[in-house]
Amino acid sequence: MKHANWIRLILSGFCLLAGCARPTETVPAPTTEPIESPAVETVAVTASVKGVNSWPDNDKTVTQYELTIQDDVTDIQNWKAVLSVPDGTELQQNWNTEIEKEDGTWILTPEDYNRAISAGEPLKDVGWIASCDTNETITLLSLELNGEEVSFQKEQKSTPAPAGAEPSPAAVEPIGSLHVANGKLCNEAGEPVQLRGVSTHGLAWFPEYVNRDAFLTLRDDWNANTIRLALYTAESGGYCTGGNQQELLDLIDKGVTYAEELGMYVIIDWHILSDKNPSMHQGEAVAFFTEVSKKYKDKTHVLYEICNEPQESPFLSVIKPYAEDIVQVIRRNDKDAVILVGTNTWCQDIDEVIGNELSDDNVMYTVHFYAGTHKDALRNKLRKALDANVPVYISECSIVEASGNGAADYESAEEWLKLINEYGLSYNAWSLCNKNETSALLKPSCDKLSGWSEADLSETGIWFRNAFRKS
Repeated sequence: MKHANWIRLILSGFCLLAGCARPTETVPAPTTEPIESPAVETVAVTASVKGVNSWPDNDKTVTQYELTIQDDVTDIQNWKAVLSVPDGTELQQNWNTEIEKEDGTWILTPEDYNRAISAGEPLKDVGWIASCDTNETITLLSLELNGEEVSFQKEQKSTPAPAGAEPSPAAVEPIGSLHVANGKLCNEAGEPVQLRGVSTHGLAWFPEYVNRDAFLTLRDDWNANTIRLALYTAESGGYCTGGNQQELLDLIDKGVTYAEELGMYVIIDWHILSDKNPSMHQGEAVAFFTEVSKKYKDKTHVLYEICNEPQESPFLSVIKPYAEDIVQVIRRNDKDAVILVGTNTWCQDIDEVIGNELSDDNVMYTVHFYAGTHKDALRNKLRKALDANVPVYISECSIVEASGNGAADYESAEEWLKLINEYGLSYNAWSLCNKNETSALLKPSCDKLSGWSEADLSETGIWFRNAFRKS
């Protein structure tokens, strides 16, 4: 109540000076629900810092904040916000802003693309995540527009949900089960849905990117809702070729858990590649999918991808018999999960599926494209399959060449994106790592594991982030 009375006194004094009537609104009683920091208005300018979500992390409280600015009269050409920051606060990640720390304050400045804001339009999607070992929160201290400081009342501190409380709906949206209907991926209500997200690189090689903060960055900054966990079966460290199987299973479990906590879907990907024929390690596949389907049978956010990129394996004679066996294995434990089945020639021969679909209703078939290599020929195959009502999921794609390297082909990439959005297809970008190849979403020089700024992203990463944000 002290904060409320203090704000009422300030407002009263301000109105007396301005010659306006004293406010007569009743001050609301305190509430135990999360309180959103009110907007602070000075003439035509409104600005606010809000704590939109909070959760405990060991002995600290982690809070997600957002900054909004709006001038209803004047175009903003540049802006700077100065925040008052409690002692012991640590910045975990930020998006669409640069943050400089200085003597108990953080100074927020724009990226090039959100420096200018038209009159009447709000600054959007600027935020950060910070941890603190006290219950104090970050507040807006001063605001500078077009090189001049704007005076305004200090706003009431935002009060997100206390540590230990149940996560708010903004933090964890309930994950509904998916199913396939009329060739479309649908939610529980039978409405078509589009999943969009990224694929990890090989879990054995880049395990560090399976972390909660990375997934949170992808969800909140990129607008992703899906993570694909790529478990290589062969190659060095592969699950079937000498890799530490327990460590790999533990990584998958972490990925499944983080995705569930953040309200995201997750694909467990049996990533055959150099082994070409999915039946080469079919015994190991049976054991693997028996274990994971039993463990995650009640997790409605889990999808299974049972053969990444078959090669020299015709669909009807090789892939379909393998898929029928593995689908049956999964169905013994998980009756309803969506299962993704690869197609021949690195998931390009989607037309072979037409008329040869499995009898299981919740199966989709995968197409992979690399825009620098795959163009109209593969797009035409895909259209043919879609028009034949084949359920398709693009579980791996990039804007460069099929080697994972080479220049980005933006023209072909835009054609792919048009096709994806025309049919509402789900898709995952390759790959979440800083490997020195152009398909990596992060630059090789980036050593951050989360909270990436645009400067940390490769050309591929920037393109996919923009594509997800437009969805």
